[in-house]
Amino acid sequence: MERRYPPLRPLAPAAESDSKSLSSGALEYKRRRVGVSVACNTCRRRKIRCDGQRPTCTNCRDQVSQCEYRDDAPLSDESKKLVFEMVKILNTLPAAELIRIMPSLGEETEASTILSILRGDPTSYQQSKASTTTGGTFENVELAAQCPFAYPVLKPLDPKTLQSERYRRPTEPAIGNAPTLPGPQPGNLTPTTESQEPKVSPQLCDPRLRELNIRLWTNVNIDNYMAAKCISLYLETDHPLLGHFDPELFVSHLISGQVEFCSSLLVNALLYWAFQMYSGIDPETEGQTTSLCAEAERLWNQERSSNRDSIQTMAAAEFLSLGYLGQGRDHKMLVYLSEATDMGIRLGLFGVKSQPSPDKDSELSAEAQGARGYAAWGVFNWITLMSLFYHQPELKCPQHPPQVPIPENQQHNADSVAEGPHTPASLGSQNVSLLPWYMGQTFPHLCRFWSIVHEFKFRELLAWGNGLPTQLTQRDQSPHHVQILHLWFHAAILDIFRPCIKESPKSRLRTFGHMGGSPEAVSAASVAQLERLIFDYRFKYQSSSYSILWHMALLYVANAILDGVMDENWYSCLLLCIYGYESLGRSWQVAEAITKALLSMMLRKKDVSSDAARRILHDLENKNWARIPGSIRATLIADPELAPFDPRSATVECLAAQFQENAMLRDYTNILDDDEIQ
Repeated sequence: MERRYPPLRPLAPAAESDSKSLSSGALEYKRRRVGVSVACNTCRRRKIRCDGQRPTCTNCRDQVSQCEYRDDAPLSDESKKLVFEMVKILNTLPAAELIRIMPSLGEETEASTILSILRGDPTSYQQSKASTTTGGTFENVELAAQCPFAYPVLKPLDPKTLQSERYRRPTEPAIGNAPTLPGPQPGNLTPTTESQEPKVSPQLCDPRLRELNIRLWTNVNIDNYMAAKCISLYLETDHPLLGHFDPELFVSHLISGQVEFCSSLLVNALLYWAFQMYSGIDPETEGQTTSLCAEAERLWNQERSSNRDSIQTMAAAEFLSLGYLGQGRDHKMLVYLSEATDMGIRLGLFGVKSQPSPDKDSELSAEAQGARGYAAWGVFNWITLMSLFYHQPELKCPQHPPQVPIPENQQHNADSVAEGPHTPASLGSQNVSLLPWYMGQTFPHLCRFWSIVHEFKFRELLAWGNGLPTQLTQRDQSPHHVQILHLWFHAAILDIFRPCIKESPKSRLRTFGHMGGSPEAVSAASVAQLERLIFDYRFKYQSSSYSILWHMALLYVANAILDGVMDENWYSCLLLCIYGYESLGRSWQVAEAITKALLSMMLRKKDVSSDAARRILHDLENKNWARIPGSIRATLIADPELAPFDPRSATVECLAAQFQENAMLRDYTNILDDDEIQ
């Protein structure tokens, strides 16, 4: 039976006032979503909202990034085939391989480049990278194609960015804002003010440091937590690059009071270096530096009176040399560096073609062999760096690299490893092959790097750069020690080719097929890479304000600018380097002398007024630079072009002392020029 429903009555018309109130209320609370039709490539890659402004969106303008938009045209048949092939390859790759290559894919926007990475075809990948560059120069074509990781294609910076005062002197990000894994920190790019002092995070890189009783190791009156913070700062910042000791064994014995892999001399020497770093964050700790230096000296004399060699004593000598280097006392720095070199040779760690006593080494425990590996490679790496970058004629460099294994395969018990982002507690008690989470994989690759640099092998150096794993390539989220690794790489290239440039700068290198592949061209490409690395490191990495290990890049780029052809940005780039020593001067007294030396060279080599140079120096001297008793003896070569003819006059201390003389000479020259014009 069909069911019928009664008809519905029509609703009575609503009052006009009620209708208006409802519509107005709906309009009042209804929010319309504002979107953009196309987001820029950078915002897409970073997965953040883009406002779509052209030619540069707000995010890219704030981050000083190149802003580009993809083409909105529909995909062609060829593009559809590329996308289909990419999806097909991604579906067949193992999970581990996907994790490995995903960071590289996220940095690319060209479909052909992404497909080349997925295919595993390095030649096609290099060609696709080179095809995206403009022009047919050697740097843009062959060098970028053969060495895409060492010489990535650089997008030009906006000249207004370099010329802006706020970009020359960025604010240093607070340590309290640092992520667990040290990495880039964009921060607020505004001029530094007195109220913007960095604050220290209470988090330590190794939780065992909370149990530190520093009175077991030093007579200097230091708070336990302050000592723990300074040691943690060193372990996270400089140890991935220096690696003078096994950090796991050192921290374990530091807390337990054992002396097999730790000693009072080593702890005091380490704190002497670490407190200098920390004084850039908290100037009140500067007074402890002198006391720690005196205590380390006392323990050193006591240790050497017994003529006992050990890897702990050798590492302590390295830290003492580092500390004196930062204070500008190179005469003492050379003494301790030579002591460390001689001790390493006597211990058979390096300087010989083969191990003198393999049977004795085989009797050592796995932990002892691992500790010897750290000590041998750490000291060898630093001595090689000093002999290359600092050009000290008195420095003796080992003839052969260490024969002990590089500390990447050392076995540690996972229970004793400090938990971090890459050391989960779920590893249990298995023996695993890993480095502490804060070291990444930088130190093992640096060991290979310095062994190649030790023999000045350019081709092997390029091969080393091309063989870097993805986590050690230049990326937006690279740890700070990866950035310094690339800074050292390009600085080494400049040193390797410096003699060639003087003799035959235009001669073609057989490594390349391009006719423009000369020592001069390779050096110019490395200078360009250094300029960009310096810019990124100063603005994005907090360690640029208290780690002096990267300052040679500032000095090398400044020299390249002073000795090269002037372009429209030369003065801005030079100030970028000079002001890089501003924040370093809070921790390291030698920064003041280097700044004066650069200003003295600027007056001598470029048409810069003495008033401008004096204003820069006056501005920098008012920034609470470190003041430690004692005269500065900085024999570091500041002018490599002058060094072959007059090494003494090319040193930092000599050029710094000539600043006022060069300024007065510039004043006198300007007066004569004015008289001639009149």
